[in-house]
Amino acid sequence: MVDDVQFYIYTLLAVIVLSIIVGFLPKKYYIMPLVTLVVMTILAFVLPNFYPDLDWQPLLGYAVFLTLLSLAISVSMWITKRNRRKAKEVRNAEKVISKAEEKEETHKR
Repeated sequence: MVDDVQFYIYTLLAVIVLSIIVGFLPKKYYIMPLVTLVVMTILAFVLPNFYPDLDWQPLLGYAVFLTLLSLAISVSMWITKRNRRKAKEVRNAEKVISKAEEKEETHKR
């Protein structure tokens, strides 16, 4: 594995921040986990060529971990946005109903 702790901190923070940012794009929740898997898998096989003490197996496991983390963040963002959208629709429907009831009351008078 990589002996530098900063590598792990930077990759974790990058995956978390990018997953949140990409989660705000409409209907693009699946992009960040796929990008994370592809990029980190490529790095898992490329980095051992430049560092003699690295093996590809632990780096590939770390890539899978980051992919699952990104997937969890993406799914939670999707659920949160869906629930907020539904709540907004319900609030708008309640407003329309209350306005219609007010109009009906004023016409009866």
